[in-house]
Amino acid sequence: MTGTVLVVLYAQLMYLVTQVLTPLSTTPGKTLAEIAAAADAAGEPVFTPLAVALPLGGVALAVAVLVTALRSRAFRSEWVALAYLTLVACGLPVYFALAFGVGMSLADLGGVLPVTGGDSDVWLVLANASFAAFFLALGVSAGLVVRRAGRGTRTLVGPRPAR
Repeated sequence: MTGTVLVVLYAQLMYLVTQVLTPLSTTPGKTLAEIAAAADAAGEPVFTPLAVALPLGGVALAVAVLVTALRSRAFRSEWVALAYLTLVACGLPVYFALAFGVGMSLADLGGVLPVTGGDSDVWLVLANASFAAFFLALGVSAGLVVRRAGRGTRTLVGPRPAR
């Protein structure tokens, strides 16, 4: 459950940054409505359905992991943790894909709006730090699971003990 909540929060933050904070910091003094009108007039895709679809894809995968973990006794807690770590670690490349398109579209509005080129740097620092932490945790966790399996003390997939 905690992993699903973490992925949902990460997806919400990704949307907030790419669709609200970045446009507002790039074009100071303008509202989102003014930015959207200028983008539509210039034919630039600043606010696209992809900015909703990609974070929601991560949320859907997190819910799928949760449902599978709750319904399948063969899905051990180690694998659940690895699945959630993988989802969160994949969040930064998805953010870069979204932010690149938004940033390029905003930069192309320079003739229509006063574009300063500013960005929400706090998010980028947090995103990079969280990516590094989750990627490191993913590597360590995967190593521990493989090591445990190599010792033969537990199987990687098998029924959970009855409580």
